[in-house]
Amino acid sequence: MTPARTLDTTLAGCAIVIADECSTGDLDAILSSRGATVRHAVVQGPGANELGQAAIRAAAGEVDAVILVSASAAGYWVEAADRADALESIRSRAGSGRLLLVSVGAGVADRLRDAELRTAVSDPEGVPSSADRVIEHFGGGGALSLPTDAGLVEVRSGGVVVDGVFVPLSRSAVALIDTLAAAGGRVISRADRGAALPGPQRTPHAVEAAVARLREALGQRVLVHTVVKRGYRLAVIET
Repeated sequence: MTPARTLDTTLAGCAIVIADECSTGDLDAILSSRGATVRHAVVQGPGANELGQAAIRAAAGEVDAVILVSASAAGYWVEAADRADALESIRSRAGSGRLLLVSVGAGVADRLRDAELRTAVSDPEGVPSSADRVIEHFGGGGALSLPTDAGLVEVRSGGVVVDGVFVPLSRSAVALIDTLAAAGGRVISRADRGAALPGPQRTPHAVEAAVARLREALGQRVLVHTVVKRGYRLAVIET
């Protein structure tokens, strides 16, 4: 009998965008086999508007990594992000480690660094090198993580990793915990929490309902503390 194969979930919950002029099937397969959801953003032609949409999603925390395969792809990416008023948010997320930008080759990295974007650099001669940069970041401690009462917490676009276990979450729940994580252990008011919610429903009741759903999804993992008359905070352990 063939033994059951263990599913690799190193990149579970990660949405990865590959920006290039052509298909990168081998890279897709490697990343997908680790649990990632891989999408493509065409940099030229009829589908080029995908690049702007990808930039907006990256700025909003809906993308965890962007792999830029050529200098032209990097240039189009920066321009698309700038046009979408997403560049500053992307810069902040990349700087914190919440968003990984991978440059395939030094020329690509130079284009991103000119835009003051933090980037990892992979070998342009080998597809596995780009995949390795992503796997090392999310599987080797490069991504932003915080020590909490429930263990190390790492937010991803599809959920949260708590003490090494991935917990899938809705988009609104991810937005909530992403904002709490960005604040460290500081208290976030209900108004600020509401501003983080996607969609038009940002009332105090909507915030309370979203927090309740987040807590339900987390089960026994106590990550969100209520601070009476002030708001909420992530259960971060001060080190």
